[in-house]
Formats: sequence, structure tokens, C-alpha cells
Amino acid sequence: TADRMGPVELASCSFGQSSKVSYLQMLTAVCAVVNGGELMQPYVVAKITAPDGTVVKEVRPTVKRRVISAETSATMCRLMEGVVTGGTGKQAALAGYRIGGKSGTSEQLNMHRRADGDYKKVASFVAVLPANDPEILVYVMLDDPNNARTDYSSILAAPVVGNIISEVAPYLGLAT
Repeated sequence: TADRMGPVELASCSFGQSSKVSYLQMLTAVCAVVNGGELMQPYVVAKITAPDGTVVKEVRPTVKRRVISAETSATMCRLMEGVVTGGTGKQAALAGYRIGGKSGTSEQLNMHRRADGDYKKVASFVAVLPANDPEILVYVMLDDPNNARTDYSSILAAPVVGNIISEVAPYLGLAT
């Protein structure tokens, strides 16, 4: 809260430490960043049909508001692609696909610490495909992968995202 926001908290909030958002909020934000800067109303079901095939209800994508400029969104897409092609997200790369991504490693400050005294961690990776005009987003979050020999999301979560995309992209007919 604002009354508890000192200099240390303000600095750590700038990179997401101690921020609490739901997975849907995180995905909605990432989508806005790569969707030309438009924040969309999230929905789960696009269409409901009756047994005879008639459409009972159809949900259309709805723009809530612009949150960043289209130019900034395009820049972010390029930067996210760079994370996968030459940065920490290389393990999410797949030959023939333009994938953009971002890793996220965080400490669970409100949890009991591990036996070694370290904070429990969350390792996550989000990817969009194709990076230049995203159609799908994949988000993997590993809750305290303490049996791994590392906490780095780029090593733990990015390969999982790459595996998911390797199955989903061909199924959806996304070109290589």
C-alpha cells in the first residue's frame, strides 16, 4: 500500500518484486504489450453452439483502452524476439518460428523459506508467436522448482514453453 511504500519498496516494485497479480492479469498485460498497445477484454469461450450447429452466443474481441503506443508495442515485440534469438530465452527457440519471450524469476516473500534459508522461488516464461504479429501466447509458471539445480526461468521454464509451442503451432497451422 502507498503508506508502506518506502525507497526500497519503490525500487523493488520497478522490476516486479512483491507485486501480486493473477495469471489472467499477467497474460492480459502481456497481450496488450504485443497487441499494438490495446488492452483487450479477456474471455475464455469465443462461441457457444447448439447441438444443431446454430450459434447461441458469440463473443467478439473488445478493446478496453490503449495502454501504450503502437510504436512502443512494435519495439517490445522486437525486444521480446531478441530475448529468444540471442538472450536468456534461447531455450524457447524453435527453428523456423519467430518467437518472442520474457523470463521471470521471483521470490515468494510471503512464504516459509526453504530448508537452506533461501526464499521459495517462482520461475516463469511467457512467449508469443509469431513475434512480429502475435497470434498465440504461452505462459508457464513453475512454483518453487527447488529440486532443480538452478532457479533461473530461462533454464527451467523456457524449454517447457518451447515444447508446448512445438506442439501447438503446427496444430494451429502457424507457418514456419
